[in-house]
Amino acid sequence: MRDPDRPRTRMWPWVAVCVVVAAVVATLVVPKALAGHRKVLVIGDSLSAQSTPAFDADLQAKGFTPEVHALSGTGLLDTQTNWAALAAELVKSFDPDVVSVEFIGNYGLFGERPGVAPHSPQFYAAWAQAAQQLENVLTSRGAQVYWVIGPPVAQAQGEQELVQLDHIYESLHAPDTPSGHPLTIDEVTPFSAPGGGYTGSVPDPGGAPVPVRAPDGTHFTQAGFERFAAVVTQTIAHGPTRSTFP
Repeated sequence: MRDPDRPRTRMWPWVAVCVVVAAVVATLVVPKALAGHRKVLVIGDSLSAQSTPAFDADLQAKGFTPEVHALSGTGLLDTQTNWAALAAELVKSFDPDVVSVEFIGNYGLFGERPGVAPHSPQFYAAWAQAAQQLENVLTSRGAQVYWVIGPPVAQAQGEQELVQLDHIYESLHAPDTPSGHPLTIDEVTPFSAPGGGYTGSVPDPGGAPVPVRAPDGTHFTQAGFERFAAVVTQTIAHGPTRSTFP
């Protein structure tokens, strides 16, 4: 039984010490995945490059620290731009917790690979190999990697290629997800007509059409790149930001 004459206040120094010790221990043992690290790396081609201001604004508004490193006209098979090497440098210098990867299939502007023609079986096989290599590099320090699926493009051949590439991205091996495949970001639905397929505009809340695609059928208007960045940001904000799976 507690001594009724013993002041209760004498217990508080010990309680305070225990609280401080527990806090220190918690700080030491909480995994990095749960410690509030929120650095986001965005890589890709012109669609991501064009959206850089929107990415910066949207990701910062959600409490992330963004780094956008997107190069217009580039693709995963370039011989003059090595995305695997660039990614390795960015992982080392920035150490992201989450990465958004977007490539719609550019090929040839920065060098072609011998024997690899556009849209050929060799092209898709080489692209799959390069995408897996990039996934491996980006996840090497525990970052959670999201691959952007879509958006649709107006050119029939470009759309057929993009669908093939999307299947490649969805089928990659991801070491730290329950499914064994990467997480993806759906940019198809936000940029499709109600019945599916490419659309140059989407309705605003009042139903009036808002142009979101440039006349070339591939790039964005101001409203388009804001929409594109918002979808990426919302997906990341509601998903894991660093691998937490065994």
